[in-house]
Amino acid sequence: GFMPRETALHHRAHIVPLVRTALADAGVEPSEVSIICYTKGPGMGGPLQACAVCARVLSELWHVPMVAVNHCVGHIEMGRVATGAKDPVVLYVSGGNTQVIAYSMRKYHIFGETIDIAVGNCLDRFARVIGLSNDPCPGYNIEQLAKEGNKYVELPYVVKGMDVSFSGLLSHIEVEAPKLLASGEATKADLCFSLQETIFAMLVEITERAMAHCGQQCVLIVGGVGCNQR
Repeated sequence: GFMPRETALHHRAHIVPLVRTALADAGVEPSEVSIICYTKGPGMGGPLQACAVCARVLSELWHVPMVAVNHCVGHIEMGRVATGAKDPVVLYVSGGNTQVIAYSMRKYHIFGETIDIAVGNCLDRFARVIGLSNDPCPGYNIEQLAKEGNKYVELPYVVKGMDVSFSGLLSHIEVEAPKLLASGEATKADLCFSLQETIFAMLVEITERAMAHCGQQCVLIVGGVGCNQR
């Protein structure tokens, strides 16, 4: 996971070069910027503050208004713009969030979510258990190794109504993985495959239930874990 203080220092060191790069890549001059948006939350206080300070400085420097954006809504709206989805049920899956969301009466409503840790957090911590690299990221390495797995190892499947739980599943596999690997009963690829199938089946179940309730045929997947092709 990310350490708040170190992450804030990282953001402070890189945010000015990042703004310059963004302007250059877009071919935009500061005088052409009409508004500054920044993430207000939810998230870690230190990193959020570092970006908010930068947004405030740019707003004053360029004489444009600034608008606070909800982190979760930002993911959803960017997904809608990129895909053209009109009114989807949203599966928001990342290192810090796991939620099933739908829009109704001018608000986003959470239909279901994790009751403990996020799906990305579960995957990242499992990657450490079996010694997978962080390069380029743990979730991607799990996805690639899972393609080589051909044995399904039964794992705890925890769906409670519209909510899911990953902490018990993680605790179980943290204990059992070393035993299964040492005995030869399963390979790292088998464990990656089994974890992915179990977790994603849980997410599909609550998403399908939300779709049935809302009468929707469209699902928008946002967040870092959504990069997983499986």
